[in-house]
Amino acid sequence: MSKILVVDDDAQINLLLKEYLSRNGFEVDTASNGVEAKKLYSSNTYDVFITDIIMPEKDGFEVILELRHMGCAQKTIAISGGGRTSAEDYLVTAEHFDVAATFSKPLDLPALLLKVKELVGSN
Repeated sequence: MSKILVVDDDAQINLLLKEYLSRNGFEVDTASNGVEAKKLYSSNTYDVFITDIIMPEKDGFEVILELRHMGCAQKTIAISGGGRTSAEDYLVTAEHFDVAATFSKPLDLPALLLKVKELVGSN
């Protein structure tokens, strides 16, 4: 079974993605910030990473940079609902980190699922 790590400081988003992706055949771990995420991806293997951008303690850009250094940028999906600027501003920046895809909130779950399946299939 393919394993996914979802990183978002919004507990509802974590729960939504965990339930949705689990129902579609994936094993899903969640983290509420980049610090928790690093503990998980340092000791587990994941097929896909989904990370929010704006989070406390360690933001999504830091997570993406760490994953990029690990050679996992092409398995990473960035998501954002915005912050001080629009979600699109953050997601355009994330694209410069070579992420596989970006999605703004509210999430298009069927499109996200298709992208996850595509990334798992390319592993």
